[in-house]
Amino acid sequence: MKIGKCILPLLTTLLFACNDFLDYKDKDKVIPSKLEEYSELVYGELIHASAGSSCYNILLMSDDFGSMVEGDKGDKRREYLNWFNWAKEPQYTPDGAEKEDPAWEFLYHKILMCNVIENDVVKFEDDLEGVKYRLLGEVQAIRAMSYWYLVNMYGEPWRSEEQAAMAMGVPVNEETSIKDKIYARETLAKNYELMETDLKNSLINFEKGEKKNTAFRPNPDVVRLFLSRIYLEQKRYGDVITVCNELLRETQRIVIPLAWMLMNQDSWTGEHPMVARDAGSLLFTWWTRDALPTYSAEYGCGRFSVSQELMALAKENTNDVRGKSYTCWDYSGKKIYKYDYDARGYSKCYGMNYRLEEAYFNRAEAYLCTGERDLAMADLTEVYQERIMNESDSKLSAASDDEAWKIFRKEKRVEFCFEDIRWFDIRRWGLSIEHVYHDYNAKENFVTYVLEAESPNYVLPLPLDVVRQNATIERNKRVEPIVK
Repeated sequence: MKIGKCILPLLTTLLFACNDFLDYKDKDKVIPSKLEEYSELVYGELIHASAGSSCYNILLMSDDFGSMVEGDKGDKRREYLNWFNWAKEPQYTPDGAEKEDPAWEFLYHKILMCNVIENDVVKFEDDLEGVKYRLLGEVQAIRAMSYWYLVNMYGEPWRSEEQAAMAMGVPVNEETSIKDKIYARETLAKNYELMETDLKNSLINFEKGEKKNTAFRPNPDVVRLFLSRIYLEQKRYGDVITVCNELLRETQRIVIPLAWMLMNQDSWTGEHPMVARDAGSLLFTWWTRDALPTYSAEYGCGRFSVSQELMALAKENTNDVRGKSYTCWDYSGKKIYKYDYDARGYSKCYGMNYRLEEAYFNRAEAYLCTGERDLAMADLTEVYQERIMNESDSKLSAASDDEAWKIFRKEKRVEFCFEDIRWFDIRRWGLSIEHVYHDYNAKENFVTYVLEAESPNYVLPLPLDVVRQNATIERNKRVEPIVK
């Protein structure tokens, strides 16, 4: 592979002040000097800090979203259309205005901060409370998770060990300060090696460190979940099963109970969103992002909405609470209640969330890939039985492997819709999907856009600023949108 080079964007201020406990060194920089201060730094700069609408595009590109036109209050879709139709260059609106993707800079800033904090914290002597090792575990987890998003947005999908050894990944930044430096793209294999090393080291440090039983700090549960993700992508199914076994054995979280799901049914308040701090299954939550178009656009206009296909899947079983109004979305699919974004704050968590249910699905997929169909169905049933109102209808079974895969993919799509997972599954499985887009001025007219299987548009284009800083950087090939 021809290795391209890039200049990582200028990053925001390295360190931040919390009240007055930090030691001021000059007018521009404040340096923490105690482990407790680094703990505040991790929370404020790595967990709480956000970047507006980062990653909105991976939701819009998935088949979770559809498009609808009603009323005459204007078309709210146009500035996002080129993400929705998988345009060759989606960072320009149809009117030619720039709408740059902020995720690259945001995630590389987190990586830089992890490097800085790790470099400083490792120099402290061991403390009786184990704060040092807990902090090392946290920054190694966040660094690996940040690379996971970068690789799965801007790198090629993993197909095989041979392909990954040559495939285009993302740059690795090991610096502990901001430098005007040229960074080379690494191979996909190198990226995965780095992520696995960080996650394994994180587990070692968590074992030695202070225990925090909270979803608001990185923890062994979410580390094991991300290990299961990268093992699935690498087709290391035995490792997926092992790490999911460990997670399910060690965690204190539970599958969201049916009783919680039912509290929102036919209720307009949305007080008990499915993804919430108090729902029981939350492993980790971090950084908030701006409301998506489907949340913010007013009624009576052209807007994005829950796709008709997804709504139909969720309603195939009339006893499935996920297809009921106000549990995941309202009657028409105009507003999503799955996790809350308005001022009421019923979710009581951030915008990026990871739930215990995924461990059952990841292990089930590994079982299917190793010929253990009955074990896979048993794992899916662990979740399914908490989504079905009729107990006699709450066990899943399959008479063939093909049927088992069909059930698995349907259940995963319905269970994790609007939680980012779907786009990554589309790339990982090499799926073809379609988006229907109705003309605002003539509602009876529509265009069907197609994302073909194994499309080069699975890989997002580099942010415009990165390309401007280095015009020679290796850019992934993308194609014009296909119209059916």
